Amino acid sequence: MQGLTEFLPVSSSGHLIIFPWIFGWKQHSLTFDTTLHLGTALALLIYFYKDLWLVFSSLLKDVMKLKLKIRKYSDFGKLGMFIIIGSIPAGILGLLIQKFVENQFRSVTVVLAFLVLGSVLMFVAEKFSKMSAKPLDENLPAQAGKSFVIGLFQALALFPGISRSGSTISAGMLFGLTRQEAARFSFLLSMPIIVVAALLNIVESSKTFIFDLNVLVGFSASFIIGIMSIKFLMEFTKNRSLYIFVAYRLLLSAFLLIMLLFR
Repeated sequence: MQGLTEFLPVSSSGHLIIFPWIFGWKQHSLTFDTTLHLGTALALLIYFYKDLWLVFSSLLKDVMKLKLKIRKYSDFGKLGMFIIIGSIPAGILGLLIQKFVENQFRSVTVVLAFLVLGSVLMFVAEKFSKMSAKPLDENLPAQAGKSFVIGLFQALALFPGISRSGSTISAGMLFGLTRQEAARFSFLLSMPIIVVAALLNIVESSKTFIFDLNVLVGFSASFIIGIMSIKFLMEFTKNRSLYIFVAYRLLLSAFLLIMLLFR
């Protein structure tokens, strides 16, 4: 479930609350939760390793050679700066309110509400986006501002049910990116947050970490399915809309509402 929903615009955090609630499972340990996120973080790093290397190496060369003359950076160097700028909102808000959100927003009712709100955002993006390609390195100040705003949308993923990929792809589309370019930037933008979050979880769970078969199976499943879901979404967004995910989220919301009323 983590591997499948981390990258599809349906909210992994929401599903990891919903499924234990439906089946009556006990809360899983921090160690197990950490290994699941490590699996998807590794899937992201491996799938986009070429892009990552080009962005990192180009940005490093540009910074060493041109200092802060960002206008003269290479295309990949500028993309690296946009990723850094876009990561700021989610990074700051994550440090400030993540624990509060985890403690106060983990009910199925809350997930249901955010599933609907996220669906509205994705529907609006599909309805009103111009779907015309506008590379992120065109008009630097404006694009840097757009990257920051897309980063603000990424911060919405702190609330279970919104979806990191759903919110950032929607924001990218509303700013004129094609659906596939928005998906690509969404994944690259999520990388610093996902990797740092996974590392922090490792530190937090290091004293209680126990390697066993459950950990191995959970890690393997999230890693393998994570790569498959990234590949699927990148291919899917070439010529298909997000409406199918909107429909799924709304159907899931209706199902949860029925269960809450009659369970």
